[in-house]
Amino acid sequence: MRILIGSDIEGIATACDWDSITPGNQDYERNRVQYTREVNAAIEGAFNAGATEVCVRDGHGGNKALIPELLDKRALHIKGRCSEDYRAMILTIETGYDAVLFLGYHAKARTPDGVLAHTMARAVDEFTLNGISLPEMGYNALVAGTYNTPIVYLSGDRAACRQAKELFGDIVTTSVKEGLSNNSAICLHPEVACDKIRKDVEVALTRGHRCIYRMEGPYTMYCSIRRNYEAPNIEKTLHTASLEEALHLFWTLT
Repeated sequence: MRILIGSDIEGIATACDWDSITPGNQDYERNRVQYTREVNAAIEGAFNAGATEVCVRDGHGGNKALIPELLDKRALHIKGRCSEDYRAMILTIETGYDAVLFLGYHAKARTPDGVLAHTMARAVDEFTLNGISLPEMGYNALVAGTYNTPIVYLSGDRAACRQAKELFGDIVTTSVKEGLSNNSAICLHPEVACDKIRKDVEVALTRGHRCIYRMEGPYTMYCSIRRNYEAPNIEKTLHTASLEEALHLFWTLT
C-alpha cells in the first residue's frame, strides 16, 4: 500500500497565529518540531496499517517547514519548490498512490471559527468551482481525484474537520484544536495530538471511508482576491471544459 501525506502547518495543535508559522518569528522553530512530530505520527499510523511506502509532501510556504533529520526514517520526503505545477501541494500524485492523507490542514477563507483560515493565499476571499465554495483540501482532493486516488483522512482544527466531512463524507478526521477566532483556539496537548493522529490514521487506512473526489464538467471557476490598497477585489471567472485549466488558473492567481 503506497501512501501520500500532503501536509500543512496551520492545522497542527500548537499553531494559532501567523507569526508563529513564519520564519524568523517567535515560536516558529517550536512549531516546526511539532509539525514534524504530527507528520511522524501519521507515518507510524500508516505503517501500522500495512503501508509499504509512505511519501510526505510539505505543502507549507516554501516547502521547507518540516525538519528532515527529525522525520521518520522510513518515509520519503518530497522536497523543493515546484510553483509552476498546480499539483505542487501533493507533488508526485500522478505516480500512483493507494490513498492520500491530509495532515495539519486548515479551513477555507472567512470561516469564523477557522484557525488561520485561508484559501491558498491570505488575500483570497473566495474560490468556487461550479458554485461550490472550496477550501484548499477541496482543491487538492480534486487534483487527487483526476488520478483516481481517494482521500481517506484529515487532521486540523475542528472547522477543517467539519469542512472535510461536508466535502468527502464520513472520512476519519482528527481535530487537534477548536477555534475561538482566526488567531485563537483551545488546543490539545502536543503529545495527545500525536497519539490521536497515529491511532486515527491506522483506523482510516484499515476500515475508514474513502472518497475519490470528483466534479463533473463543464467548469466555472470563480475567485475573489483582495488588493493591498483600498480598491474593489480582483475577481476572475473562467468557463472551461478542462478541470486542469480551471485549477491551474486559480493556482497561478494565488
